[in-house]
Amino acid sequence: MMPSVAIIGRANVGKSTLFNRLSEKRLAMVTDIPGTTRDLKYANIHWQGKEFELIDTGGFLANQKTPLRALTKREQKKLDKLTVNDIDKQVEKYARNALLKSEVVIFVVDGREGLNPQDKEIADYLRKGKNKQIILTVNKCDNQEIRQSTAEFYKLGINGLILISAVNGSGTGDLLDMVVENIKEERFELAAHNDQLIKVSILGKPNVGKSSLLNQLVGEPRAIVSATAQTTREPNDTLIEYENNKIILVDTAGIRRKAKVARQSLEALGVSMSISALKKSNIALLVLDINEPISQQDLQLGKLIAEAGVATIIVANKYELIKEENRDQAKEFTQAVYRNFPHLSWAPVIFVSALTGFNTQKILKLIMEVNGNNQIKIPDGALSKFLKTIIAHQPPPKKTIGFGNKTKISRPFITHFKQIGINPPLFECAIGSKEKLTEEYRKYILNKLREKFGFKGVPIKLVVRYKKQI
Repeated sequence: MMPSVAIIGRANVGKSTLFNRLSEKRLAMVTDIPGTTRDLKYANIHWQGKEFELIDTGGFLANQKTPLRALTKREQKKLDKLTVNDIDKQVEKYARNALLKSEVVIFVVDGREGLNPQDKEIADYLRKGKNKQIILTVNKCDNQEIRQSTAEFYKLGINGLILISAVNGSGTGDLLDMVVENIKEERFELAAHNDQLIKVSILGKPNVGKSSLLNQLVGEPRAIVSATAQTTREPNDTLIEYENNKIILVDTAGIRRKAKVARQSLEALGVSMSISALKKSNIALLVLDINEPISQQDLQLGKLIAEAGVATIIVANKYELIKEENRDQAKEFTQAVYRNFPHLSWAPVIFVSALTGFNTQKILKLIMEVNGNNQIKIPDGALSKFLKTIIAHQPPPKKTIGFGNKTKISRPFITHFKQIGINPPLFECAIGSKEKLTEEYRKYILNKLREKFGFKGVPIKLVVRYKKQI
């Protein structure tokens, strides 16, 4: 595993802004509201030909008497008993776990506000950890006046102080240099951008079990699980490996009807980022609750996925609530899915329990199958033969042109048919005559493509070019 680096600090000192700056992506939500970050955020950072994992944590409270070390079974059991509604404690628990796995800690303080008593508490706590390299990072040093007033932070007793501005990027390159210098050479993996990453967005209405599903797929708790709707408020990227393939799982905020979401609220920001994450994904997991009727929120999500044009797997969650004598409910639910989502009729439905783990690992296998279908490239020769076969079975419909004695019957003449793209598969049909191809015949071609070549879980598109466009 690559080395890990945790960003730690009290709430609202600019950790997420720094995370976004270092990762060069807007992965973490940034507002002036303390406690915006709830889940851990992960990003792979490439710097000076080396790679490490960067972790953005929630606001950290240092009222821990336990030293920074591996927990005893008794301590872990006590933490595991935290109630699902005690989200602040869960945030701190996850921050602690990030600290334990990290070799370098970027301890962020606020240069504009000055030294805070809680900074001292956190510094004392961090020093309890052995073999932890701590970089004291004074953020918000946006002008010379602030830079000249930062000497008080030396009172924290941490060597390696650096002044930065996460907003404008000042000093962040030097910070990355310090991070790399503080990680042992043998712990590095050479940075190599992998173009084969499979990006999967997990979407569903609030409280449908998205974060629980993510935790089952990852095998460790990375998203806070709570019965309170909107626990996840921003897309949460998690990199996993499955059968030597790298998959990025994105746990998105539950998307509700616009009327229920205040425009400037944290939830509104999270929803906007969720839609953006969907459009950049290879595959969408649409999570539905098998024990509830398909709602308007579900339908809206299905529409967004169809408009994004991404491969899709429909995950029917909470299977554990179905009694043995009611197993036919699964069949009825599948029928309801395809009845309500006709535009996703090609998407497979898998029944799982994110609570117990039932069938959740099969999702990863299905992701690999669907991703393979997304990359299918059919040879021109096979498509030419396919075209002749379907035309012989059902040629394009005829059309009467002209009036009176000058009428003639004509039909569209397809000159060639080829695949021009993948991810998702895109086909081009060229018409050598002026007659238009009807929408019904267009659907006929797409349906026959699926019958012949599969494309399970994948939207396929057909572009028709006419004589004047060729």
